[in-house]
Amino acid sequence: MSSTTALIVSGYTEEGYGAGPGLASFAVLADGTVGQLQAQNATVPNPSFVLFGGGHLLAVEELPQGGLAALDPQTLGLVGRAATGGADPCHAAFMDGKVWAANYSSGTAAVVSLAGMLEGAAQEPQLVAHPGSGPVVDRQSQSHVHQVTATAWGTVLATDLGADRVDEYAQVGELIELQRAAQLPPGTGPRHLVLKGDFMLVAGELDGHLHVLRKTLHKTSNAERIDRHPVDGAAGDFFWQWLFKSVLTENPQAQADGKDFFPSHLQLSADGTKLYAAVRGPNTLVVMDVGDLDGVTGEALVPPRFLQEIPSGGAWPRHFAVANNTMYVANQYSNSVAVFALDADGLLGAEPVQRLEFGSATCVLPV
Repeated sequence: MSSTTALIVSGYTEEGYGAGPGLASFAVLADGTVGQLQAQNATVPNPSFVLFGGGHLLAVEELPQGGLAALDPQTLGLVGRAATGGADPCHAAFMDGKVWAANYSSGTAAVVSLAGMLEGAAQEPQLVAHPGSGPVVDRQSQSHVHQVTATAWGTVLATDLGADRVDEYAQVGELIELQRAAQLPPGTGPRHLVLKGDFMLVAGELDGHLHVLRKTLHKTSNAERIDRHPVDGAAGDFFWQWLFKSVLTENPQAQADGKDFFPSHLQLSADGTKLYAAVRGPNTLVVMDVGDLDGVTGEALVPPRFLQEIPSGGAWPRHFAVANNTMYVANQYSNSVAVFALDADGLLGAEPVQRLEFGSATCVLPV
């Protein structure tokens, strides 16, 4: 029986981005399928990504003058708002009472106080940037921050699709300072990432691959110690070492020949042994085995291994979420959410068990 009781769905509302109802909450039934509408809010413009933080539902407002909205998680009523100081925020994270937002078009990360949002206090967002560019002319002429991710050691990772980097920031006193930057191969276009222990798994939107990096000590003469004893902490003397990449399809030639092959979102299984990925263009869901990524002492690291690839149940799977043996997929261009059941091995059923109509669906959040 599912312990998930509701599914928040969000998407674009404005012409030129998409046309949908904005934000809605649906009941989730015991079998994981989606039931009746519980609440809706059409007044938050372009809420392309949502998350929970500080007891509130937080939504980005993906607009030329971007914003963040705080909402009541039950009624979806607006309780606070703040500007992001940049254009087209498309992702957010919450850490230590602060909301981070990824301003895609302006290439910055913005940080605001949630308490200030709730109090209605005027606040200027704190902006951080590490400008750069890449070789894909039409997509990498400048920095494009696509995701912000809080780490277990107190930093925030910002994926920069335009600069082929993942930048790592930390709060140092009153300032937010760049700690280190993970450089990926030219033309990767890092979009989303997940952390698995000391490994960073990154979806390359522009090269169609899953990239694997690892926290590695800077100063040691013992190579085996580098392999087996990474350092924790923002101040730790480590760097992100790029290891290898794996194509996100069973047929690498199909990826090489395809005009459109754009990985979007990643999520680990609850036990950390499997990685789920969505790929726009071919509109697929991919499952990779990452259970042996850490390797065995004295043996080489084991790259991710392909397990499964199925249609996403719609067009342009921008985002998905896995909860309680169910996957919910936001298929943006087909204006729908596809619901898949997972078997005991964590693999997906070949067909959706349900399709929910939702205009310009971009994000799903099971709660």
